[in-house]
Amino acid sequence: MNLHSEQRPAPDPRQLVAILADTAKLRVFAALTLAEPKSATSADLAATTGLTAREVLKALAGLETAGLVAGPEQWRATPATFRASLEEFNRKREERLRETFHTTEPEKVAVLLAVFDDEGRLTRLPEMKNRERLMIVLEELAQYFEPGVRYAEAEVNLTLTRFHADYAALRRYLVDSTLLTRAEGYYWRSGGAVQV
Repeated sequence: MNLHSEQRPAPDPRQLVAILADTAKLRVFAALTLAEPKSATSADLAATTGLTAREVLKALAGLETAGLVAGPEQWRATPATFRASLEEFNRKREERLRETFHTTEPEKVAVLLAVFDDEGRLTRLPEMKNRERLMIVLEELAQYFEPGVRYAEAEVNLTLTRFHADYAALRRYLVDSTLLTRAEGYYWRSGGAVQV
C-alpha cells in the first residue's frame, strides 16, 4: 500500500527530524535523495546503504508513513514533504503570534514576525540604525504598559524580561523613543497607540 498517495496534512518538521534521527532511516533517505531523479529498489538500497533487506524495508515503511518516500516497487525520495511541512509549521506559527500582537497592519506584523520567536520573545534586540523597524517593535512592547499607570523600575524590568534578557536596553530604548517616561524612579507610558 502506498501511504504517500493519500492526502494528509504535512507532518510537523520536528517529527521529520525525529524520524531521520534513526540511522537506518537517514541512510535510506540519503541514498534515495542522492539517487534523484531516479528511483531505487529495496535491493538497490540495501547494497548502497550496507543495511540488511529487513532493515531497509523497516526504514522505508517509517519513511513512507511520514511522506518522505514513495514506492513500493521503485522507491524515490519526496523531499517536497519538508517544504510543505515547514510552510505549514510557519503558517501556524504566524497565526499563533498574530493573535498576540497589538497591531493588525500587515507591514508591522511582518516586522514583528521577523523578530519574535514562538514563545513571543525577541530573537534579537532591535537595531537603532533602522529607526522605523525599531519603532514598530518598541510600540508593540509599549502596549504591555497601561496608560496612566506609574510603574516602579522593578515592574518595568519584570515586564521587559518576558521579551528579552537585556531588559535594561529595552527600557532605555523605550525611554529614548518617548514611549515611556521616567522621573523619580517611576516609569509611565507616554506614547504609542492606545487600545480602546
